[in-house]
Order: sequence, then C-alpha cells, then structure tokens
Amino acid sequence: MAKKDTQHPWQQIEEQAFHAFREWPLWLVLRERELVLQSTGSQSDTPSVAATDKSTQQRQGN
Repeated sequence: MAKKDTQHPWQQIEEQAFHAFREWPLWLVLRERELVLQSTGSQSDTPSVAATDKSTQQRQGN
C-alpha cells in the first residue's frame, strides 16, 4: 500500500500563495477593464461579479 503524502499547513499556505501570485496579473487586467466600463457608464456590458468569481474558483481548483 502506498504512503499518503501529508502536507504540513505551511505547505498548503505556500501552494495557495503561489497560485494567487500567478493569477494576480490576470485579476488586475480584469479589474481594470471592469473599472473602465463602469466609468464610461455602460454597466450593462460588464460581466457580473458572480461569473468572474466562478471562473476564478474553477482555475484555482486545477
């Protein structure tokens, strides 16, 4: 029987931080685009925050 790989809590935090670091530039671009659309007054064209959160959570799960 194979041994279970157990991660220490700091290793889990480090892995989460790594993924957050990798996604940060993408998040900044999406947020800037959202702010530009809000400032021009065309709020009907902006994607909903819930849709953006779902896509982010799906990427984090991979």
